[in-house]
Amino acid sequence: MTTNQKEYLEKINDTQEKLAKTWAEYWHHYSSPGSWQFWVTLGAFILPLVILYFLIDRKKAFHLGLYGFNVHVWFHYSDTAGVYNGLWTYPYQMNTVNTRKL
Repeated sequence: MTTNQKEYLEKINDTQEKLAKTWAEYWHHYSSPGSWQFWVTLGAFILPLVILYFLIDRKKAFHLGLYGFNVHVWFHYSDTAGVYNGLWTYPYQMNTVNTRKL
């Protein structure tokens, strides 16, 4: 790795660390467990899983799980690309950043 490349990579890493810290601060102010938005987001995450647990056809669980995993992967990559490129963002989200450094 050249010196110029190494400096550029360190600059990107520093910017990424600052951005992660900024997202963590935002989360603490607007999406933490003290806000009603956190509980709505958590409910929207857990409630469908509870309903699915009671209503799933146990004989087809493997097929449905494999299909669901496939859909999940495709949507995850599409969503990550959209967020990364600034096409959309989520004002309220579950915490996915390391907040121990705050």
